[in-house]
Amino acid sequence: HVLGRTIGRRPILELDRFLRRLRRCVASVDHGLRPEAAQEVKAVQALAEERGLSFHTAALGIRPGPGMEARARAARYAALESIRAAGGYSWIATAHTRDDQAETLLMRLARGVALRGAGAIRAQVGRIVRPLLGVGRAEVEAHVAARGLVPVRDPTNVDPSLLRSRIRSDVLPSLVKAAGPASLRNLAAFAARAVEDEALLADQAGRVLERGRVPGGLDAVAVRSLPTPLRRRALVAWLEEAGVVADGRLVARVEAAVLTGGRTGLPGRRLLRSEGGLLRIVSEVRSPPETLLPPGAWVAFGQFRLRLEPSVEEGTVAFGPLEGAGPLSVRARRRGDRVEGADGRRRAVQDVLVDARVPAEERDAWPLLVDAAARVIWVVGLWPQVRAGVQGAAVRVERASAIPPDGL
Repeated sequence: HVLGRTIGRRPILELDRFLRRLRRCVASVDHGLRPEAAQEVKAVQALAEERGLSFHTAALGIRPGPGMEARARAARYAALESIRAAGGYSWIATAHTRDDQAETLLMRLARGVALRGAGAIRAQVGRIVRPLLGVGRAEVEAHVAARGLVPVRDPTNVDPSLLRSRIRSDVLPSLVKAAGPASLRNLAAFAARAVEDEALLADQAGRVLERGRVPGGLDAVAVRSLPTPLRRRALVAWLEEAGVVADGRLVARVEAAVLTGGRTGLPGRRLLRSEGGLLRIVSEVRSPPETLLPPGAWVAFGQFRLRLEPSVEEGTVAFGPLEGAGPLSVRARRRGDRVEGADGRRRAVQDVLVDARVPAEERDAWPLLVDAAARVIWVVGLWPQVRAGVQGAAVRVERASAIPPDGL
């Protein structure tokens, strides 16, 4: 707590004295992206051992390609956490400075970010602390030089292909020249205030999220009534609970679906549905293709399997007489589908499914038994009920979960 919240405001020499009183080690990782990195790790090891500090390292084997920086960062912190846990240490302290904070803030603003992202680098996240976040890079480098240390410099820090490097070498010097040295301190202060503001809003959003929970999802009316900042944060928190990483575009789509009533796709073949005053996250069910139903063979269709039997037996549904019906098949519903009962009454397949309370996400994959003329003769398990007669077809149906009680 002291390291994360107080030391960053003290002079760097006082921080150095404070650290000497702690049990500490040095860790350096080789991401595997540059051949010379192995020698750089050895240089850090030599420096640590020269000062009587234990040293730890890990080879990460990151491969170049899309998202390389993010993948390297995640692997780096995972390796540091393993070292911390194995050594029984309390904290992982990194050397991010006020300049790193300014760079990160400008990167995120340039890419488009909400207040949550404007917090940029945080002084403490879990067991990770950044005690130098209130210190400028120039101060750190002056301290290193004064102690006669020769740092190893990572060439990627000046690689013009990386956005951070371009901001470091081009944008920040221009900003300091135009607005003065205090501009970097002001950017870092803004990021710190953004963290505080976001924490307050996130806490309020968490409270309203709890009040909006109902069986099966969220109360859509309650969510719509929220002020936009709270509604957006509550939805992000709800999505994250479901394992959905929500970027700005996805949140915009979700919010539109909530406000207008509808649905939108989510990663992992899931859907957000806003219907009947309820917000739900459901698995996306795709319509299986139409399949012939040959006599005596089981045919899988979604959650069901069906078999055309040669005679009416216990556990089958009989359809007869069906003269001229030809071969039977099973398919998903289509627009305008209707089914005829034994009394000649016709009903829309949609109405049958709704009346049976089939979840909306399952309706497009619910099996319909159709004849050669494409007439729907049975909404499987639902309607019509068993017909009299033994001259037609008999169908046996099994399902992984129970069919609604008004069905088979």
